[in-house]
Amino acid sequence: MSVEVVCGKCGEKISTMKMLKSVKDVLKHYNNKCPSCNQTLSTSEFSLDVQEK
Repeated sequence: MSVEVVCGKCGEKISTMKMLKSVKDVLKHYNNKCPSCNQTLSTSEFSLDVQEK
């Protein structure tokens, strides 16, 4: 199973993880900002979309 972290504003794929790790750890790598649109990303405000592939 893989997990994608996507910016809610511009839809940019920020990260794809093969193993689950904390969203906080993923966002810290990007200084809590989307690398595409510079939108501030919050660990407390996110949604989870699940798709079977």
